[in-house]
Amino acid sequence: MLSIGLGRVATGSPAVSLAPERAAFDRLFEEFSSPIFNYVLRMVGDADRAADITQDTFIKAYRKLDTLTDETSTRAWLYRIATNTAIDEMRRRRWVSPMGGDEERHHERPDERPGPEAQVIGGMLDERIQRALLQLRPNHRQCLILSDLEDMSAQQVGELMGLSYGAVRTLLCRARGEMRRHLAVEGLVR
Repeated sequence: MLSIGLGRVATGSPAVSLAPERAAFDRLFEEFSSPIFNYVLRMVGDADRAADITQDTFIKAYRKLDTLTDETSTRAWLYRIATNTAIDEMRRRRWVSPMGGDEERHHERPDERPGPEAQVIGGMLDERIQRALLQLRPNHRQCLILSDLEDMSAQQVGELMGLSYGAVRTLLCRARGEMRRHLAVEGLVR
């Protein structure tokens, strides 16, 4: 999947002093690399871009590991880095490659699927949902993904996005309404 080669970091201090920092980072990467990748994939809609953004996220996290003071805020800290990195990447590429479209998307499917027909129907459904998700405004997409897919509370989403609890609730309501409209266009809801 993802791997980040950090090698020896030139800090002027012996490599032994980096061992605890490296071990902490390795635990962080092991625990959060997959959820961060999935979150970013939902944000940008492209697995290759998501892998690059995830790698950039963990490189930035490694460089700023000393700024993490409270272990309870690790998840929000990493998601904030991933969000900012994804938004920066989307801004850079906005004019290069349009989101959505009729291009074929391939998704990995677990082997537990009942059969080829169910896989085709499920793939079409996933594609339509992803297409609707990608049509949301970036802040609506972010709020919806964090709340409904990453299972964060409105308080946690607010901390991550820099919004009050009430602002998150309002944004989430608007995002869900916008998503419903896009799903209706896709023929998934009425």
